[in-house]
Amino acid sequence: MKYDILESLISVSLKAGSLIRHYYGGKDFKVSEKKDNHDLVTTADLESQEIIINELSSRFPDIPVIGEEDQHIIKREHAFFIDPLDGTLNFVKQLPFFTVSIGYWKDNQPVCGVVFDPLRQDLFYARVGMGSYHNGKKLFIREDDNKSQLLASDWGHDSSHFKKNILVIQQLLKKNSYLFRFMGCASLAICYVGAGILNGYWHFSLLPWDMAAGVLIAREAGASVTLLNGEPFDLWQKDILAVAPHLKDKLLPVLTNIK
Repeated sequence: MKYDILESLISVSLKAGSLIRHYYGGKDFKVSEKKDNHDLVTTADLESQEIIINELSSRFPDIPVIGEEDQHIIKREHAFFIDPLDGTLNFVKQLPFFTVSIGYWKDNQPVCGVVFDPLRQDLFYARVGMGSYHNGKKLFIREDDNKSQLLASDWGHDSSHFKKNILVIQQLLKKNSYLFRFMGCASLAICYVGAGILNGYWHFSLLPWDMAAGVLIAREAGASVTLLNGEPFDLWQKDILAVAPHLKDKLLPVLTNIK
């Protein structure tokens, strides 16, 4: 039986999301630290990843699966990049902002991706050249004529980037036209740019599974997705600017001048 990759990603993300929602609803789960007390892994992360790997490996045995909880990052010709629970700290603290994120990349380009918010039952998905969708509704970036633009970022786990984020916000505040949020879930924030909920999102240090799905969803909706220096996006370069096109030239000079 031949499986469609995007349909399979949707199916498995819904299944993993159901498990996560079950744990969030009150089932006991274990929490342990990885690198520090802000970098956590839970029973839900591990069981979600197990579901995703088993399903994808059985349907597509020739495609490697690279997951966050493996901690083995190997650049391959093609692979599924999975974050079984993006926003683990939010999940643990009962902050309802986390997802299942799965992206399929080939020859260092995104082919399809799915981001599923299990609490809101929000499903974002895209196939290259075919547009991106939110619960079946096609997404389009439209120029926001509101005076204030809503931008977002996240601190990450590398303290060397904290000062950079503060400096970026200080510079943008001088323009008196931006509002800010810190989301704690990169995959969903990137999708929110594609949906027009956020006008832009940047991050100084992300890993491939954080971005693999969201990048395509935002891009297919019409968002500009680049590295923070303005160069074409590269999944292995660890930073990202996803932004409505009309704001790109306003944000890039600020981001590139921060050292």
